[in-house]
Amino acid sequence: MSAEDFNTLLQKSDPDRRLSALFAPENVREGLFALYAFNQEVARIAEATSESLIGEMKLTWWRDAVEDLYLATPKVRRHAVPEALAVLTDRIQRDALLGLVEARFDDVSARPYADLAEVIAYVDQTAGALMQMALEVCEADLPDDWARQGGRAWGLCGLQRAFAHRASIGRAPVASDELVSEGGSAAMLAQGLGEDKAARLVAPVRAACEGALEAFNALGPIPADAVPALGYVRLVPAYLKRLPTNPYEMAPEPALLGRQLRLNWLALTGR
Repeated sequence: MSAEDFNTLLQKSDPDRRLSALFAPENVREGLFALYAFNQEVARIAEATSESLIGEMKLTWWRDAVEDLYLATPKVRRHAVPEALAVLTDRIQRDALLGLVEARFDDVSARPYADLAEVIAYVDQTAGALMQMALEVCEADLPDDWARQGGRAWGLCGLQRAFAHRASIGRAPVASDELVSEGGSAAMLAQGLGEDKAARLVAPVRAACEGALEAFNALGPIPADAVPALGYVRLVPAYLKRLPTNPYEMAPEPALLGRQLRLNWLALTGR
């Protein structure tokens, strides 16, 4: 699979990260595309697999594929994504890539989040970690708060947008302790707990998302070399604005042209 193939893949599966990556020089862009393609491979396993054992086997394959890349004598498996990642091992740490895989085991096992802190920890381990690795691919040296707050804003927004699907796989972004207090369960969430109860349960996630976005914005203009890795965070307000009152409803996406124009403005101004 070539860089152009990754571009096509991400255009469908991860369009906003792709749009931001387009502002990078070609060699950096190819690295970002490889990283995001890897993220898509491991993230979609829970969505595509109804049997947890099969999902765990697939994730184990990816974990082993990453470990092979960092052997004293590297072993590159015959798959487009590990082949593309092989050239990034001098910039991305082994444990960072493995962390993306490990975080997804809870998705395939359908383990509910115990509390809001666990929801935030999950997005730190996924969206936040991915953002930090993207900064390393871009060789953009920024304080950790950029990736932490940006990852939380993007990740928590994404969990809300995908509420119905996440509920169907047992991983709705709600705290189990709050769910019990509402007289519900993960199974009831999957079947449809009710608009009012679901809205109350997801409200703390919305608040945490807005808080992270505020903290990210307070960091100031995004440096030019970090725009390809962080730029899509500037799209979060448009997505939050369109979140429906009923978490089970599909949220409409902002127009592609509007997102492109927003990122073009960001590239010019940093804001």
